[in-house]
This record gives sequence, C-alpha cells and structure tokens, in this order.
Amino acid sequence: MYVESSPRPTCLGSVAGPAERPQAVPCDGAVSGAGLDTLARPCQKPGPSPAQDTLQKRARSKYLSMPLAIRLAELRSPLEKSYRNTIYCASTLKQDDGKLRGRYCGNRWCLVCSRVRTARAINKYKPILDTWTDAQFVTLTVRNVPGDQLDQTLDQMVKTSAVIRRAITRTDGLSFEALRKLECTHNYHRDDYHPHYHLIVNGKAQALALRNRWLAAWGDQADAQAQDVRPCTPGSALELFKYATKLASSSGGKKEYITPAALDTIFRAMRGRRIWQSVGFTAKATVDEEAAIGTDGNTAALTEDADGTDWLWHQDQHDWVDTRTGELLTGWTPNTSAESFVAHYAPPNLITTYGNESQAVTAQTSSTQTGAVPPGSTGASTQEAPGGYGRRHERSAGSGNPTADTRRRCETSRRRRNPAGLPGANAGYALAVESAQEILRL
Repeated sequence: MYVESSPRPTCLGSVAGPAERPQAVPCDGAVSGAGLDTLARPCQKPGPSPAQDTLQKRARSKYLSMPLAIRLAELRSPLEKSYRNTIYCASTLKQDDGKLRGRYCGNRWCLVCSRVRTARAINKYKPILDTWTDAQFVTLTVRNVPGDQLDQTLDQMVKTSAVIRRAITRTDGLSFEALRKLECTHNYHRDDYHPHYHLIVNGKAQALALRNRWLAAWGDQADAQAQDVRPCTPGSALELFKYATKLASSSGGKKEYITPAALDTIFRAMRGRRIWQSVGFTAKATVDEEAAIGTDGNTAALTEDADGTDWLWHQDQHDWVDTRTGELLTGWTPNTSAESFVAHYAPPNLITTYGNESQAVTAQTSSTQTGAVPPGSTGASTQEAPGGYGRRHERSAGSGNPTADTRRRCETSRRRRNPAGLPGANAGYALAVESAQEILRL
C-alpha cells in the first residue's frame, strides 16, 4: 500500500502553502461541493489579505516606534541624529504601479525596519538550518553588569566565543556550525544589564562542548544553571529571530517598560556589532540582513486604483492617510497593549508635533487662500526644492543669529516634502518645527 510521506519536521518548521491554509466559510454556507454539515459550521469572517496583513503590521510598528524614538532623541545622546531619523521613518508612502514606496531609517531600534531585517535573516539562514538533523538551541549568559561595563563585556563575549570555537575544532576535534544572535536586556529593579547569546548549534556534542568551555572561560562570572542546551524546536528557533532587546517585562502581574536611558545604553553598546552571526558556515543571500534599507518599493498596494496617491502618517489615526480624501490605508486599530505602550512613552504634544503634520497642512491651505497669517507664523517666505524625502529647504532673510539660522536650516532639511503639493504647506511645516524645537530643546 502506498502511503504519502509527510515533510520532515525541521528546526524552524514548515510554512503552509496556499493550498494548506484553511479557507473561510461564507456566511450563507454556499460552498461548492460541500456536504450538508458545512451549513452547521459557525460563520467565519475572512481575514485580511496578505498585502493588508503586511501593511497593518507595519502600521502597528510605526505606531509604537514613533513615541519611543522621540523619547530617545530627547536624551541628546551620540545617537540623537539616528533617533530623529526613526521619527520620520516611513512617514510618507507613495503609491505607483501597484507598489508602495517609502524611505526607511534602517535603525535596529526601529520596529518598522526590524521587521525587514528579521525577514531578511530568516530568508538567509532558514534553508541552511533546515538541513541540520540534530540542531540544539543553546543559551549562553554572563552575570548582569552595570551600564558603564556593558560595552567592555560585549567585547569580551565576542573574543571568548572565537577562542572557544577554535578549541572545539582543534582540541576537541569536532566540526562546529552555529548561528549566533546577540541580545541584551535590562533589569528594571537593579538597573543593570544582561547580555547573552542565543545559538542554534548543529550537533548535541558540539552544543555541550560549547556550554562547558563557556563556563570554564567565565568562571564565577557565569552561572551554570543559566547556561541551557535543549533540542531545537520551531518555537525556540523563532526566538532567535525576534527582539534584540525587550521593551517591556512583567513583574508581579505588572508590566514594566524599559526606560529610554537604559535603551540608549544598550543601543550605544551594540552599535557596530552584528546581531546575527554565522559560525562555521557561509550563508549566501541577495541582501545581507545588516544592509541599509533606504528606499523600499517592494510592498504591494491594496489596490491599483489609488496609484499616484501619497499616504501621510497620522499618529492619532494610527494609519497612513490620503492627503486629498482622508482615506485610511490599512484600517489597523491598536489593542489595549499597544495603546498602553504609546501612552507610556508619548510626550504630551506628540500628535500636534509629529503625528498630524498633514492636518497642519490642510489647516494652512484655507488660511493661505484667504491671505490670513496663521497664529505663530512669522510669515517668512519658504520654498521647497524637488527631489523627495530629506531635501526640503527653507529660504528666508535670516534671524541675524548664525547659530540659530544653521539649526533652523538643518531641521528644515530633515522634514518631509509636501506629498500632495498643497498650497500653504510650508507654513504648516514651519509650525510643526516650532513645536519640535520645543520638545527636543533645540
């Protein structure tokens, strides 16, 4: 008797194809070729299309990233410029030929861009991991350290890993292949940092040798009970492609958010380091997961009828909005957890400063057409240079203060262009920048 064999389970598991996905049953139960029992099934609402699901997840990431980036920029750390870029990441999406194109900051802390990096990493490493028949999920840690020792500790972890790999291959005589991910979390109560590695190792003997040599190298700086080796499962493997640092944790049933200052300490210590690192093998990919994102034009639009539309991000609408019609792009609605996160990090004037610049543009249109000068506007003449994101220039007679003029011009150059070309947009953006200067203490 012939029995069809099922696919071999792998570390990351298998992804269901279109034919394997459950189909929603229409409410009237009219399914061609279905039995009578189909009529007794509860009505199932069809889920979002793949394109809409992708855009809704991107909207969620943008909704969460924006207030966090503002709080990080307020710290005026060495990463301030990068934090500012995240504020405006994917703020405008231009639709052409059934595709949505936008500018992305590419920063690791940006939730929008981290989704892109994670997808790249999975596409790059999953085909190789699926060939490992004895994959082990390994966790290697050291004791928590204060913030001023974090960078030095990460350096030592990288050096120790290289020494251990050579010892396993040369002294133990074992081949060694692994995918390693660097992570760091923050302890809210002790205000210290927990750097650690997660690895998928090809072979149990290699995984145990790695654990033992790690403990020997770190001595009393590593707790034996905290080092873990277990068979790799799809659930544990996906942990390798998640966060590089947790933004919130639960303690005693209460959610505690990591402070912006602690996040900045982690991001500065991890700057310039690879998050994912292949060890003992080379994975070929068209695009490296650490490569810059820049302009992305591969996102499918929901309908080609909206070609030529510029969608502008509205924080209070948690969506991109057609600046001409007010139509929402994704229809995503935040849950209680997302609203709680934004409420924790958002500054009081988040919406008026960063979230609704297109509303300011619309409000200024009527004022400009009637010749009225908006409240707070200096009436300075402004002109927009063509060329897209980050190329907006303001021209005025100047304030007589070279430092203030330079700061104003630098801030102006970071603003988006007016996507819809509405009259009076320059005055609207000027008002937005005045509020931005107040919140970021320029």
